[in-house]
Amino acid sequence: RLESVRVEAPRGQREFNVRFPDPPQSGSTVVTVSALCKGYGGPPVFEDIGFQLARRERLLVLGLNGAGKTSLLRILAGQTTADLGAIEYDARAHVGYFAQEHEQVRPDVTLLDNLRSEVAPGVQLTETELRGLLGMFGLSGDKVFQDAGTLSGGEKTKLALAMLMVGRNNVLLLDEPTNNLDAVSRDAVVRALTAWRGSIVLVSHDTDFVRALAPTKVLEMPGGTVDYYDDSWLDVVALA
Repeated sequence: RLESVRVEAPRGQREFNVRFPDPPQSGSTVVTVSALCKGYGGPPVFEDIGFQLARRERLLVLGLNGAGKTSLLRILAGQTTADLGAIEYDARAHVGYFAQEHEQVRPDVTLLDNLRSEVAPGVQLTETELRGLLGMFGLSGDKVFQDAGTLSGGEKTKLALAMLMVGRNNVLLLDEPTNNLDAVSRDAVVRALTAWRGSIVLVSHDTDFVRALAPTKVLEMPGGTVDYYDDSWLDVVALA
């Protein structure tokens, strides 16, 4: 059961309290990236990108628009391939991907079936439990039987985050996960991800979220420089 996801709604303003399930155990290094290069028919968008991500480490990917941040996450998620280079995940890595444009949300499929399709092997969740999880994000009632392709941007974000929760992942690749969220839902998601004990690769221009998450390292795109994070990087985050 998904007992580690809950919601509290005190009287007055509705307040969400969401917690991601504890991640499964992984090795000390969850992924090693070596000499990645990607182009789209012209000069490379980026080249010679390399880093290691440790268990529970948080890597912030920074760069201006067009620097290849989303392309890098799509490669790490297996959604597209690099032109050169290699990615080696730990054998026990379970990777979840939040796409900025919600590509993981399937149109012509109900919210409930989108969520059900992401439930981790070996996890048994009833329809009531799945509907309860969607309800945490205000996706309740007959809406759970709605075509997910008809949702607003904010509703697709909420559904995609719910889909991550049932995946039992220990690595999350997050491309602007707080975009389109209302303030209450955004604050709940920020608290949940800050408290989560898995590994994260993050792209975000949300300075408050980045400050709360307190990344371990920064990867500058497109050059590929890896540096330690401190709050002086927030000025660059705001420009992303």
